[in-house]
Parts: sequence; C-alpha cells; structure tokens
Amino acid sequence: MIPRAFIQAWSNRHTMQIGDLPVFLAGDVTNDLPILHVANDEGHVAGYNAVREHPTCFQRRTPLTIVFSDPNIVSVGAQLSELDTATIVIGAVDFTRQGRARIAQENRGLLRVYADRKDGLIRGAQLCAPRGEHLAHLLALAIEQHATVHSLLRMPIYHPAFEEGLRTTLRDAARQIAPRVDSDLAACDPLGAAALD
Repeated sequence: MIPRAFIQAWSNRHTMQIGDLPVFLAGDVTNDLPILHVANDEGHVAGYNAVREHPTCFQRRTPLTIVFSDPNIVSVGAQLSELDTATIVIGAVDFTRQGRARIAQENRGLLRVYADRKDGLIRGAQLCAPRGEHLAHLLALAIEQHATVHSLLRMPIYHPAFEEGLRTTLRDAARQIAPRVDSDLAACDPLGAAALD
C-alpha cells in the first residue's frame, strides 16, 4: 500500500499520476474531495492517462461541496482560508430579511462571495442558506466561466426569488471594488427594501 503522505505530496490532480511513476490513482485514495462527481472525474483522468505514453493535464471542475442540511451548507470555488484576504473583497448577505426566504419561512442563513479586489473576478463562496444548492450551482458556473461581480450583476433576477440574496451579496462586493462606467446599480445606496437592494 502506498502511504497517504506520499500520495498527497507527489500526486498531480491534473493527471492523477504519482510523481514520474506509471501509477495513476483516483477516488478515496487520493484524499481529495470524497464526492462522487469528483471521483468520477478522477477515474476518467486516471484511466485516460494510464493507457497513454505521455499523460495529459486536464482542467478540473470548480470545487463544489453541498451538505443537504436545513439550511444547506455549501462551499464553491476557493474557500476563504485558501485566499489572501488582502487581495479580495467579501460580499455578504444575511437571509433574515430576504423577501422570498421570509415568505417561505426559511429566513435564516448567510451567503459570502469572495472576489478579486482589482477586477471583481469571483473566486469562491461559502454559504449556509435556504436553497443553497441552487445558488451553489449558479456560483460554480460563474466561477467556471470567469465571471466578475459586475457581469453577474447584469444578470436578471426575478422577484421574489432566493437568488435576490445573491444580488444583494454581489452589490455588497461591488461597492468595495473600483467603480465601473457601466451601471450595475452597485453604486446606488441601499434603499432599505430587501427586494430592491
């Protein structure tokens, strides 16, 4: 059996190869995220590379974990502990006043989005929020597509919807980034109405 410390130190998550050895690992043995879709991706990469003379590097999917609790607990993209807090802004919303959450009597939770301080590139998010699994997939797509806070603010969000909490979070982050010429309403002062902020 290969010691786990060796695997962690010498494995390449883009090829699933261990050092220069003709050994490719996937699944729980890699000590990466123990999640089915991650293991499937790893198995594909490891199998693909195991039968080739030279391994190919694959771009991995945006990390996404969901705990199906009430409310959902989610991490997508980079976690705060992985980021340099001097180079990012944190947009946040508390769901206690969010309109749709109040109507559904699920108004508890918090959403935080991490974005680059200079260009607003969305780097990650963590949340414990109602219907967080849906927000997580939207954020994973945004990160995968290299979306910025400002580009996401141009996306229409219907009222009332839980996604309005995301809009509030993005506006909070946008206020901490250099102003842009094109309006995303982030420069407007909050009106004090959750449906509009």
